[in-house]
Amino acid sequence: MKDNSIRDYLNEGSIIKTRLNNSRAWTTNIVYSLSNDMLELEIGLEKNYINSIIMVGDTIECRYTTDDVEINIVGWVSRINNKYPQRLVIKIHQADLFENKRDCNRYDVYLSTIIKLKQSQKRGIFAILTNISKVGAAFIVNESFEKSLKVSKSYLDENNLYFEVNITLEKSFKFKGSIIRMLTKEKGIEYGIKFIDMEPSSRLMLEQLLTELANEDKEFYNKRSGFWSKNSKMK
Repeated sequence: MKDNSIRDYLNEGSIIKTRLNNSRAWTTNIVYSLSNDMLELEIGLEKNYINSIIMVGDTIECRYTTDDVEINIVGWVSRINNKYPQRLVIKIHQADLFENKRDCNRYDVYLSTIIKLKQSQKRGIFAILTNISKVGAAFIVNESFEKSLKVSKSYLDENNLYFEVNITLEKSFKFKGSIIRMLTKEKGIEYGIKFIDMEPSSRLMLEQLLTELANEDKEFYNKRSGFWSKNSKMK
């Protein structure tokens, strides 16, 4: 992707997701400015970074998504504001543009999940649900399904698994799903799952969760944060 085409999609006030290169957690941020040569992206860090000490030279990933495209940006922190250390400049060294082929929005989450071979089983394996949409989800587990569930890869290819996701202590939803991808990550194995079947009550719980997640993004955009309102060029 050519640097001068970034402004075709990104501008002051755009909402992007960012994360440190050694973290799995994506944080919502606002673009404060783009430099004239399109090589610098200025953002204001939100409270989710409060426990991370970010220094010049640290690598940060950025993700910007529209209905049509997804832009993945990798850069390093080139400057930190002396008065406002939560405001920093990212020097972009890689920007990749992809066509957004997703049928619906995907949201990052962190929810506990139990996975079973059969719905009637009392016990299953523990997993963390990392993102979710109307049609599927992604999970991180310590060991591969083959090893932890003691089955062959061909079994997993031919059969569905059963999932119970805990939203809170009182709320959960269940579904039957099939594996569509597997990736080895630093913290474990990530599986992408397609929803195959879900009872109406669980479907309703999922839709309520997705609505809450969508409203959180809208609320962030409307607030533009106290720091944004005080320091941005966009009033």
